[in-house]
Parts: sequence; C-alpha cells; structure tokens
Amino acid sequence: MRPVDCVAALIRDEHHRVYVQRRTAERRLLPGIWDIVGGHLEPGETPEQALAREVEEETGWKVRDIVWSVADWEWEWEGRVRRELDYVVTVDGDLARPRLEEGKHDAGAWVGPDDLDLLMVNRTDGDRRLRDIVAYVVRTRFTERLRLEPLTGPGEVLPGHAADLVELYADPWVAHWYAETLPEEDAVLRAIQAQARWEGDGVNKWMAFERGSGALAGRGGLSRCGPGDPVTEQLTRLVGPDWAATRLELGWALTESARGRGLATEIGRAGLAFAFETLGARSVIAFTERHNVASRAVMERLGMTYAGEITAAGRFEGSAEIRPDAPFPVYVTGPQADI
Repeated sequence: MRPVDCVAALIRDEHHRVYVQRRTAERRLLPGIWDIVGGHLEPGETPEQALAREVEEETGWKVRDIVWSVADWEWEWEGRVRRELDYVVTVDGDLARPRLEEGKHDAGAWVGPDDLDLLMVNRTDGDRRLRDIVAYVVRTRFTERLRLEPLTGPGEVLPGHAADLVELYADPWVAHWYAETLPEEDAVLRAIQAQARWEGDGVNKWMAFERGSGALAGRGGLSRCGPGDPVTEQLTRLVGPDWAATRLELGWALTESARGRGLATEIGRAGLAFAFETLGARSVIAFTERHNVASRAVMERLGMTYAGEITAAGRFEGSAEIRPDAPFPVYVTGPQADI
C-alpha cells in the first residue's frame, strides 16, 4: 500500500453536523468548492500529527479526540495519485468562530442531512466521493458502546456492508428469527437498496459495531414502512395519522454474542433521537412476533406503549413455519417519551 500523502478532518458538532469551508476562487486545485479541513503531510509527520496541525492552521481549533478513521482512499490530480486518510474528530474552541486561513478559504459552514448538496456546488468534475463521505459521517451515530454506521453498498471510497450482512444473517440467533441466510450477491443488493433509501427517505438502518473492539454487534435503527403496504395500512388504522405522516418503524437484530448487555436499548434510543430530533417525527412504532419477549422488553424500556396487534408474515410460538397471519404486538411512542 502506498504511503499516506494527505489527511482530512471531519469535524462534528453536538448536532452531528460536519464543518466544511469554501476554497477561494484563486486556488489552483478545485477553486470555489466546499471542502473539509485537511492537507498534505509534511516531512517526518505522522498522519495524526498532520491532522492536528492542519485543523489548527485552517480553523484555529485544537483536536480533542480522534473518534474514528472513516476512509482510506486515493485521488488523482495533474497525473499524481494521492492517498488520503479521513478522520472523524472533535475539537476544542469556539465552533461558531472558525479562523479561516487567509488566501485559502473564504467561508465556513456546518453541513447536516439537508445540506449535503453544498458539497457539489461549483464542482465541475461531478465527483461525489467527498459528498458521500460527509453524508456517511452526518448519518453515523455513536452511543456509549456502539458506532452506528448507515448501511451502504460498495462504493469508490467506502467498502459498504455486504460482508457484514452475510455475517449477521449467518449468526444462529439472527437466523432463528429471520429464517434465512444471505448469499453474498443478495447481501450486496440489500446493502445497495439500503443506501438508496438513505438517500431517498433520509433514513434507513444502521450497522452496529462495538466501539472498543470493532466487532459486529448487529443492525438496527429506523426505516419507513411502504405506503399502501397491507402492514402499513394495519398500522395506520391502529396508531393513527401522526404515525402515518412519516411511517417510521424502529427495529434491531443483534448477534448472539451481543445479546443481554443492553445494546438493543442503545440502538433504540439512538433511533428515537434520530426520528424526533433529525426527522421531526411525531410518532414511531416498533413491532415483533408475540413470543419475542426480549424485544418487547426493550420496547418497554424505551418508553414505548403497547397499542394492539397486527398480523404479518412470521412464526407462531413453538412453530418453525412462516405463516402470513402471525400475531405482532405493536408499540408506539412520541417525542414526549424519555429517550
């Protein structure tokens, strides 16, 4: 692998937004585009040392913590290939007052889920790679013990989560409830579809990894129930129009080794916060097969209230057969819940 040429900082604030700055019109490389903080390593520097220097030079802030190394990728300019490492960081300093580096940048901004197109302004080459890295980080959430990455397919920079889906569905506990394993080609398709829903719906499931070890813990978060789907129609009749406005369902699937430690509750709390704080939802539902007492207990710990039952494809207690009319208790909550 070639040596590292450049580093970049995805600086996040308390609202999970990423700081970007606009390159001046006089810059030779990509003038007038919005970029993240970063630059080339100087002789003898480690990537971490270069990261701290670039952040202070370009913003006046000081790196407090390197949270995650999110991307390792290459780009080319004037016939030279450069390898870049991108890090999610937190910083110390007045986040409302960045010190723009004179002659290099003339404006700064904080990018959230609705601002991602800013990364494409004046980008005449149409390259979406930086935009997609920023989108990935904006959609990522961290809990006390988990890193929740938006489920994505393979791309030019990020490898995606197809292999993680294969591993998840091969887990004995997950296979017990989902009654399937997932071949690699099907996992790739599902990951691509999930990424498309993140782009189209503004939300979908996360892949959950333990922050300490990086081990796969499961999958979870939110998705939008399909309009006109029979299950959606049942849910609308049961819980009402507040939910139907956004059709958000909360769910999780943990590996056997991740069970019994409260990790599903962490995923659930992060999903509810995303629903109410980021998406402005008024109601979220969760449902599971009647005999899945572990998931029902998590829903109750999240402050969700039993609303009744619907029927959907699933199992009756004590049976391995998937039937179309299995009973699913439904739980509901609104933004007033303690999440």
